[in-house]
Amino acid sequence: MRRVFIVQDRESALFLCPKYGDVGYTQWLHEAGRFDDEESAVETANFHCTEGFNVSSFFEHTNILN
Repeated sequence: MRRVFIVQDRESALFLCPKYGDVGYTQWLHEAGRFDDEESAVETANFHCTEGFNVSSFFEHTNILN
């Protein structure tokens, strides 16, 4: 398991997600971009969410197949 962070824009309630090598928005949590650390999530949110944002963290199960 690994801890990941997601960003949600407060004004639109959309999540940040990767889109064509840049940052886009999605309404779906499963499409939200995962950040490996809180600092990266906050830096990206500061640039893309002008009216505020929420950063949430959770643990994501990683399957390792041998």
